[in-house]
Amino acid sequence: MTSKVTATEELITGKPKYYEVDGALKANANRAWLLAFLTVPIALLAIGFAIFVRLQPPTVIRIGSNGEAVVLGRATKGAATDPAAAGTDQFLNEAFVKRFLGTYLNYSPANVDDHWASSLNMMTRNLRGYTMKAMADDNTRGKIDDGQIESVFHLREIDPVPGEPLTYLVYGVKDVHHLSNGTETTDHFVNEYRVRLIADRRSDVNPDGLWIAEYSERPIDDERRDRILAEPDTDGMSNSEGQ
Repeated sequence: MTSKVTATEELITGKPKYYEVDGALKANANRAWLLAFLTVPIALLAIGFAIFVRLQPPTVIRIGSNGEAVVLGRATKGAATDPAAAGTDQFLNEAFVKRFLGTYLNYSPANVDDHWASSLNMMTRNLRGYTMKAMADDNTRGKIDDGQIESVFHLREIDPVPGEPLTYLVYGVKDVHHLSNGTETTDHFVNEYRVRLIADRRSDVNPDGLWIAEYSERPIDDERRDRILAEPDTDGMSNSEGQ
């Protein structure tokens, strides 16, 4: 009788047949691994999104004269077919820069007024006012008549500035003929011209839809000057174009 009771107690108090040691700990570990695997695609998606955002170009916003904000370089609805849109054609932009320089830097006492009037009308209002004041302060127009100065511009290179929309660096040679004590002399100026455009909607007044917003020039020296001086003209721009 005693042996039967002992056997029954052992069955009741004994461990189940399929009992797992530390089962709760292993279950938690399995859940942790499952969560870890689920976070992998989320992390990869976040990395891809970060790379995509990093590769996007910077946003450039232009504020028009009427206060309207326009994002440059971003396609908008109807932009591809809107004939009034400007500033997106690289060839036309460069042609506008060439035309401006050919008019502004090619002149003689007989035609300087017409040439400068055309080139000044291609500038924005504030740049036009600044340029006209600088000319008046330096008596530039009077010096042209006094020295019978004739300027002939030879375009060598034109390159867009990376990262700066509608901005170009132009390299050229300006031959300046003038009289000094009854003797004609010629000076050769090898310069770098920085020209920045600003886009506007095309209209009857401004069919190009472009303005010269910034203009500056600086001389080039040393070996680069000799190389540019020896290069042939680009697009045949010379005094014949500016006359």
